[in-house]
Amino acid sequence: MDARRTRAEIEDDLRKVIAEIFPHQTVELDTTTPLFNGGLSLNSTQMIELTLAFETFYDIELEPELLTTENFATLGSLSELLEELLDDEVSPV
Repeated sequence: MDARRTRAEIEDDLRKVIAEIFPHQTVELDTTTPLFNGGLSLNSTQMIELTLAFETFYDIELEPELLTTENFATLGSLSELLEELLDDEVSPV
C-alpha cells in the first residue's frame, strides 16, 4: 500500500472483502459488530478464510500470534489491528 488507510477506510475494505467471500451474509456490519458470537458468527475455518482474503487484499501477512479472539472480536478491533499493521508497512524504519 502506498498511502496510509484510515480506520474507516479499512472497515469499508473489510465490508467489501466479507461481502465477496461470504455473499449470503446479511448482517449489517458496523464497528461494534461481533465477528464470532452473534453478528457475523464466524467459525474458525471462516476466520482463516477471512484472514487469507484480507492478507491478499492488502498484500500483508499476519503473524500467527496476531490471530487472537481479541483482534477478531469485532469489525472495529480487526480494523484497528490492520491499521497498525498497514502503518508499519508504509512507515520508514
